[in-house]
Amino acid sequence: MKKSRLKIMGICFLTAFLFLLIGTKSSFLYPLNEWMDANCFFTVGKGMFHGKVLYMDLFDQKGPLLFFYHAIASLISYRSFLGVFVIEVVSFTFFLYYFYQTCHLFLKKSLSICALPFISFIILTLPAFSHGDSAEELCLPFLMYSIYSLVRFFQSKKDTPSYKMIFINGLMAGFVFTIKFSMLGFWFAFMMCLFFLMLKEKEIKKAFLSCFIFLGGMFVPVIPWIFYFLWNHAMDAFINSYLLFNVKYYVSTISPLLKFFMVIDKPLRFISRNLGIGLLLLTGALFIFLDKKHFHKKEYKIIIFMTYLFLCIGVFCGGVSFRYYYLILVPFSVFGVIALGSVLQKEYGFALKQNKEAIFIIVTSVFFALTFYGSPNTHSIWPIGTKKDLVQYKFAEVINKEKDSTLLNYGFLDGGFYTVTGKLPINRYFQKQNISDSVYPYITREQNRMIKHREVDFVITRTPLNYFVPRKYPPHIRKNYTKRMDVNVTYEEKRFKYMLWEKKRA
Repeated sequence: MKKSRLKIMGICFLTAFLFLLIGTKSSFLYPLNEWMDANCFFTVGKGMFHGKVLYMDLFDQKGPLLFFYHAIASLISYRSFLGVFVIEVVSFTFFLYYFYQTCHLFLKKSLSICALPFISFIILTLPAFSHGDSAEELCLPFLMYSIYSLVRFFQSKKDTPSYKMIFINGLMAGFVFTIKFSMLGFWFAFMMCLFFLMLKEKEIKKAFLSCFIFLGGMFVPVIPWIFYFLWNHAMDAFINSYLLFNVKYYVSTISPLLKFFMVIDKPLRFISRNLGIGLLLLTGALFIFLDKKHFHKKEYKIIIFMTYLFLCIGVFCGGVSFRYYYLILVPFSVFGVIALGSVLQKEYGFALKQNKEAIFIIVTSVFFALTFYGSPNTHSIWPIGTKKDLVQYKFAEVINKEKDSTLLNYGFLDGGFYTVTGKLPINRYFQKQNISDSVYPYITREQNRMIKHREVDFVITRTPLNYFVPRKYPPHIRKNYTKRMDVNVTYEEKRFKYMLWEKKRA
């Protein structure tokens, strides 16, 4: 049994490595993952192992585990995303493993294995996958495990779940909490539904005890971070930057009614605009509704629906969404894959059994080719995209000529300049979050003060190349700095002019 699991894990690893090799810009086949969020995670992560305290010395609003992942990655490669690629492969391997295990609850082994390259293709060609290395991507294995354990409980035909299952899923929720807590809606509904299911079975004591066991499991991944922040006298910074900042500042000011509408509208738009995953989600919903063998109780159908609904509520109720937000919905596509696989198994089961190795190789080859041509990232793969073409390396060549020079990424999210130069920020607000100065003015105030007092050697600014938008420069920039270089760049379908400024000699 252990050999079989190791073999499956090996297949998942090879599939993850092969598809991410071309699907994520963190891969060594790309000159750089220039996505700003990924570079922010990397910069903060590197700072953790160089005397910087999370949130207190380097500000961002994501969870601490996300930065720790990138701190580990920086030990593998400090100025490239090779280490991040390793983290992504490991994470995606576990996602595929539990995707396989969920499929295998309904389908034959050979067909469940063939589902791995198929779902890899579906995910990596989604606009929601973006450049790779999103918080949503790194949360996929935790959600996939919980869906698997939920379905396995349904098939066990036990009246109530075990304490072990409750505790482990509490752990999954805890890990997600320390990455991005807005995705916790799934586990809120998970525990709420199981609580009422136990009450229905008149297991009142077990229902209440299970809630404490779940919270205990959820608390375990948080404990190390409590000690970390207490040791560094940074608990207030953690609470204010990660918890309160997201609730208070990183939400839309639209009405609650419109936010509720967005919870329904956003996922439906995602389904309609991404037909591959959309059809799988809709087919899966129909499969759950009609299936009476595996979902023989109506309560089970309600639980699946509620976990999906509350996941959407947590992700979209703030009224703010970016395209990568939708990636966390992907694990629910497993039911659509199962529905499709059930038809194939019924019609071609014998052929699949007789030629399973050949079929897997063919399926993998076909979906690998489709991923290469369908991914939005492969247009910049080597040798089409080279380092000399990227603004980050052009600026780094100038910056690194000055020994021990300092750098400020002014007015926009981390553009990858800290990454390629190998430099760490010297200030807390080393970048500008996607938030208006009227809502949170402190970032721009500090960055303007640093330019005014000439506290950094180099400043990088960018302005949109739009004739209808007036070009604005930081106060005192022309007085205290000289423009060394400017480069026009297309980033996520928009054009910008990036400018490198060097401090004037006294």
